[in-house]
Amino acid sequence: MAEAPLSVDVDESAERMLIGVSGELDLATAPTLRAAMEKAAKTNVPVVRVDLADLSFLDSSGISVLVEARSALDQRGCPLVLHRVNDRIARVLEVAGLKGFFETSDQPAE
Repeated sequence: MAEAPLSVDVDESAERMLIGVSGELDLATAPTLRAAMEKAAKTNVPVVRVDLADLSFLDSSGISVLVEARSALDQRGCPLVLHRVNDRIARVLEVAGLKGFFETSDQPAE
């Protein structure tokens, strides 16, 4: 079975940065999301929203990127909100001991 490539789409405005993530987030693809999250940490937007509705796989490398991003954004008082976390990804975060660590929303990121 072919690996689903990771797609990271960034939409930035003065009010927020929206990052849409789809595909598989693993060791091979984590640098793509890390680059977007590092860019987000350097902006002055008041909130960073990450839409995970189309994320099909998440491993420890991807979790690390999300945790690092939250830490970097917390340092400047900018919330990181994960939107539309599907059951599979929510379970991975729960097993990793991160249930409740991230602010989440069931609504599409806008």
